[in-house]
Amino acid sequence: MTTKIGIIGSGGIAHSHARAYKRLPDVEMIAVADIVPGRAEAFAKEYDIPHFFTDYQQLLAMNDVEAVSICTYNQAHRQPAVDSLLAGKHVLIEKPLAAKLEDAVAMIKAAKQSGKMLHTGFWQRWQPEVQAAKRIVDSGALGDMYYAQMVGGRRRGIPGGSFLRPDMAGAGPIVDIGCYDLDTFMFLAGSPRPVSVSAIVSYQMGKTTPNVPGDWGHVPEDVDVEDFGAAFVRFDNGLALHFVTYWVAHSSGLGPSIFLGTKGGLQLSPKLALFRDEFGTMTNVEPQIPDHSEPNRMHHFVPQARIFVDAVRTGGPSPVDTHGILMAQLIMDGIFRSAAAGREVEVIMPTI
Repeated sequence: MTTKIGIIGSGGIAHSHARAYKRLPDVEMIAVADIVPGRAEAFAKEYDIPHFFTDYQQLLAMNDVEAVSICTYNQAHRQPAVDSLLAGKHVLIEKPLAAKLEDAVAMIKAAKQSGKMLHTGFWQRWQPEVQAAKRIVDSGALGDMYYAQMVGGRRRGIPGGSFLRPDMAGAGPIVDIGCYDLDTFMFLAGSPRPVSVSAIVSYQMGKTTPNVPGDWGHVPEDVDVEDFGAAFVRFDNGLALHFVTYWVAHSSGLGPSIFLGTKGGLQLSPKLALFRDEFGTMTNVEPQIPDHSEPNRMHHFVPQARIFVDAVRTGGPSPVDTHGILMAQLIMDGIFRSAAAGREVEVIMPTI
C-alpha cells in the first residue's frame, strides 16, 4: 500500500522532508504548493512530483492526498494546518507547532474537530540518546524527579532571513531551537502541566555583536527577535525546570542538561550519563550509543517520516503527543509574558 503525500511550502526545510519521503518505498509525493511563483514547479521537478500549485487549496482538493507536510515559516503554520485538517488530511507540521499560543490552540482544536492527526516534527525524540534516556527514566532509576535543567545554544550562531523577522518567525531561539529542549523535557518527564513561569529574554547581543570568524554571518541590524531566553518553570507535580536557550553568548557553554531524582541523576548533554549510588559507592554509567550519523542530517528526518506515515496508516494518534506539545507552548508563551511583565506569571490552561 502506498501512502500519498502533499507538501505545503517548498522552502529550505521542505527539502529535508522530501528527501526523507523519497527514501521510503511505500510513499509517493504527488503534489506540492508554494505561494512564490515558480518555486513549487522547480521543487516538483527536483523530486519528480506530478502536481504543483501556487494555492494550497488546490492541493487539498485532491482526494488522493492522504497527508501533508507543512513546511512554511512559523507564522504561516496555522491556516494551512487548520485547512488541511478540516479537509480530512493528516498533518505533519515542521517544528515548532506555532510561535504564538493562540495559533497552537487553533490547530489543536481543528485536529480534535476533524479527528485527523496533528503531528509536530520533533525528530529528536527518536535519536538514540533520547530513546536511551527515555528507557532510563521509565525504568524508575531516577526515583522521584524534582528538578530538571535544559540548556542549549550556540556561542555564535545567529541565522538569517526569515528567522530574524517577527512577522515570519514569530520569535528567536526560544521557538527556533529552544522548542527542541522543551519537547525533550516533556517527552522524558511525562508532559507535566506548568503552573508558573519566571523568565527573562534579551534582545541585546544579536543587534550589537559583530561578525567574527566562526560566526554564521548574520547582519546585526536585521535582528528583530530575541537572541537569549531563560526561565524557571514550576509544574503541578512539584517538578521544577530551569530552561536556557540562546543563539549567541560570550561563553563556551552554559551548563549541562540534566534530570535530578531521589535515586539518580541523568545527564543528557554533553554526554548521556547516569549518576547514582551502587555497591556502597557513587557510580557513573555512560551508555554506549552507536553512531547513526550520515550526510545531510537525513538520520533526523527519515525516522520522523517513517513514524508519521505508519501513524497515517493506522489513523493515529500522533506519536508526538498533542498534550506535551501544548504544555511546551504554554511555557513559551509564559516566557514572553513573564519577561514583558518583569515578574513570575501564572500559566492558565486553555480550553480545547
